[in-house]
Amino acid sequence: MTLLIFRPEQKCAISATRFIAAGLPAIAVGLIDTQACEAALATLPSILSTLNADDSIIVTSTVATQLLALRHIRLPQQVNTYAVGASTAQGLIEQGYQVIVPSAPTTEGLLALNELKQLTGKKVVIIKGQGGRQDLAQQLTLRGAAISLADIYQRIKIATPKATQQWQAEQIRCIIATSGEMIESAFEQFDPKWLQSLPWIVVSPRTEQIAAKFGINTILLSDDASDQALIRRAKEFLEH
Repeated sequence: MTLLIFRPEQKCAISATRFIAAGLPAIAVGLIDTQACEAALATLPSILSTLNADDSIIVTSTVATQLLALRHIRLPQQVNTYAVGASTAQGLIEQGYQVIVPSAPTTEGLLALNELKQLTGKKVVIIKGQGGRQDLAQQLTLRGAAISLADIYQRIKIATPKATQQWQAEQIRCIIATSGEMIESAFEQFDPKWLQSLPWIVVSPRTEQIAAKFGINTILLSDDASDQALIRRAKEFLEH
């Protein structure tokens, strides 16, 4: 039996390879692609240049870390740099940054950090994709921060999903989805009754809620969206 992984297209091949290397037959399907937002990338260096030592940068995804590297945009070393999740943190660490990571890889996890409790008179730059939740910016604004949103990429739904190899519905034992958007896209592309009949592994309480909203009955929670955490959770599920 095979695992079906719904991930952004650019991550599919490496995720499938890692699962297979861990002894888990897996097929990854790209439902969403990402596209750089050139205007936001062009203005980001000037925004970053205004930050002082007690200001903060929050990077919300691995896509954002990759774009920073590709465009040779350097984050100021003297500010506090936060990452949402282990994979995002690792991408920043590989670029030479010291990174603060919340124990829970979510907006709520970030908001629980003592360092982000009192922000009066401080600037916070949130580097992210277009759309998504506004909770983080809203809550940090309430705590006194002057927020700059750097929406440096946008997500685009793929009209024809691309898989790492051919597959049939009857092969699939479990589905893995790394975001709420991925769940929504899956229900647009595939038979809802089939999707609802399978167990799903998701990556946060929020994606768990979205999965339940779509009528998925068996929902398992991973520690985060990294391949390592997903492989660990998939092994636990398959061993039971």
